[in-house]
Amino acid sequence: MTTAIKVIAFDLDDTLWDVRPVLIAAEKELAAWLQHAVPGLRYDIDAVRAVRTDLLEARPELGGMVTELRRSTIERLLMQHGLPLSAASALASDAMEIFLAARNRIDLFEGAHEALTILAPRFVLGVLTNGNADVHRLGLGHLFRFAFSAEDVGAPKPSPALFEAALDRTKVLPGEMVYVGDDPHLDVDAANRAGLRTIWVKSANKPEPGETAADVTIEHVRHLPAAISRLEN
Repeated sequence: MTTAIKVIAFDLDDTLWDVRPVLIAAEKELAAWLQHAVPGLRYDIDAVRAVRTDLLEARPELGGMVTELRRSTIERLLMQHGLPLSAASALASDAMEIFLAARNRIDLFEGAHEALTILAPRFVLGVLTNGNADVHRLGLGHLFRFAFSAEDVGAPKPSPALFEAALDRTKVLPGEMVYVGDDPHLDVDAANRAGLRTIWVKSANKPEPGETAADVTIEHVRHLPAAISRLEN
């Protein structure tokens, strides 16, 4: 007998939208805001990379905390520019609001919203992401019953922590949850190891499968309702 599906959890970036143009636009907006707020501040790829590398060596736990890593990077750059810690901290927090507002201006893949609205009345939908997109800022909060980021649980995928958090929240068995993602390693392999069922949204950026096979592979997220139907039969 096939185990009934009760919960569908989603990766976000590159599963429901193309993240690259979003991040490029957010980076440009952040840089322009910082350079206006702090004339003469050097905020470019090389400066950011150097500070980020130093921070990760000193605090490796920041590797799974994308928001705090960026905030701390900005704070340190501001202090290197000569701002005292209190001013640098406050300004870095303001800068993160600018970045996050831009980072959450996305264009869903064609058919993604329709797929979600078809599935939401029948299943508990949730989000498990390594990133810092926020479904409430995106205007999609009404479709999802839970959302966990790597920063919420203290570890990024492929750690099982996100999947464990979802199972704990929903009180379902692993086989009653499906995870939908584009990354064959961070999404499919990691969810399979946690005992979940998996749907791989195959993309041109990541065309090769991981170490394990997804239960269903689809070429586009608009095919998701049909994929769920296949798993139910």
